[in-house]
Amino acid sequence: MIKKHKYDLIAILAVIGLGVSLYLAVTHYLGFTVPCDITYGCEAVLHSKYSMFWGLPLSVWGVVYFFSIIFSALLANHYSVWAKILTGVLALGALAALGFLSIQFFVLKKVCQYCLATDLLSIILFIIDINIERKV
Repeated sequence: MIKKHKYDLIAILAVIGLGVSLYLAVTHYLGFTVPCDITYGCEAVLHSKYSMFWGLPLSVWGVVYFFSIIFSALLANHYSVWAKILTGVLALGALAALGFLSIQFFVLKKVCQYCLATDLLSIILFIIDINIERKV
């Protein structure tokens, strides 16, 4: 057994990512335009050829990703095997986020503030997890 509740911060922050991803997924399927007052590149990014993966918008994959983080983090509080699964999922998410950021900055040359938030959150969650694992 491992110390209870040490992964709660990851679960709480993942709820924010889940909310942003869910918002983008819902607006995509309802056909709404998202407000983009900070970066002014949301529509270009959200409607680019890079915004879909296996026929689904990246926002839907974000919902799945952040939900899996919440689920894994809550179980990681009680079972060490889930802590390892969580680290793996967060590592993949951080790598994907770096790729998505590269596409926005260097290929599209447009930035979506919502995408930026979820990508940075993915990287931060991985860094938090690495720090938790080091202190065990």
